[in-house]
Amino acid sequence: MKTPVLISGGGTGGHIMPGIALYEELKSKGYEVFLLVGTGDVKFSSLNSVENIQVYNAPTMWKNIVNFPVFTIRFISAMLWTMKFIAKNNIAAVIGMGGYVSAPSLVAAMIKKIPIYLCEQNVVPGMVTNFFAKRARAIFTTFEATTTYFDVESTGKIVHAGNPIRKQVLTPVEKDIALKRFNMIHCKKVILVIGGSQGALKLNEITYDMLVSYPDRFADVGIIWSTGTYSYQQFKEKLHTIKHASIYLAPYITDVENSYAACDIAISRAGAGVMMELAAWGIPSILIPYPFAAKDHQKKNAQEFVKAGAAEMINNSDATAQIVATLLFDLLDNETLLRKMGAKAKSIATHNAAEIIINYIIKDSDLKK
Repeated sequence: MKTPVLISGGGTGGHIMPGIALYEELKSKGYEVFLLVGTGDVKFSSLNSVENIQVYNAPTMWKNIVNFPVFTIRFISAMLWTMKFIAKNNIAAVIGMGGYVSAPSLVAAMIKKIPIYLCEQNVVPGMVTNFFAKRARAIFTTFEATTTYFDVESTGKIVHAGNPIRKQVLTPVEKDIALKRFNMIHCKKVILVIGGSQGALKLNEITYDMLVSYPDRFADVGIIWSTGTYSYQQFKEKLHTIKHASIYLAPYITDVENSYAACDIAISRAGAGVMMELAAWGIPSILIPYPFAAKDHQKKNAQEFVKAGAAEMINNSDATAQIVATLLFDLLDNETLLRKMGAKAKSIATHNAAEIIINYIIKDSDLKK
């Protein structure tokens, strides 16, 4: 029997989706693998495809000193639970996907003297990645620029592998089939609005305001619009007054591969997960980074795409319906530029990132076959 592996991470889809991709890759190679997430992560429908899912009451970062005792108790409890789980299941390696959810399991692995590996999705490493960098056997990065944020000792452990993407997301879909799926076969262009796994109120407001302000431009331009759960009902009710546009509205798009196949351009936040999925499909984008992301990492992510010629960026404070619409329609009216940006985007993506990472770990930790 092949040696079991534990993958740990959570908090946002940006940590969970790459973890699922690594889970799929290990399963395809015949390994027993467990995916460990926090109690707040079970809402992600993508986890329905995972058989060996484990949930523990992992702590989130304390907001002030008053919460520190609660954080400490939950951290120790989660760590002890993981230590028992590791011993019971003979776990041979732990892969941390980032987020505070992964921290207790990484400490447990260190205490049990089990090799740990880190996956960093963003340009700027998160707190968990920074803390465990010197203790990890390898750090797998999405962006080459991430190397500059580590000291010399940790730099030698970096493997630029790209961001793991789920097999479903990479499933080829014919554009006409995708357009029919969203009832947009008649549309000349299609825009995808996606605010990440949790949606983005700012993007939702801009999209609605554009629809109201520029009805003529949206007469033959469709919108596939992922609002996030919290804003869905609000904008569903607002759209009753919009009669001139083809709109597919959903809190979360489960068959995201169809939305990627159908669209010509995306308006998105700048989380690395969504960005790399867009890149894998060769989709040009307008990125509006979330301004309160830790260490402003979304802006740093977006800047890498802009530098590569794959995207345009608008700062959150500057993003209005008029400014976004002006840029959007300038791009949609320039087919040559759109294609060039799409090609640049595709050159950034690493389609076999999950395979690269898992093959490295198998060899490095000498997992039993």
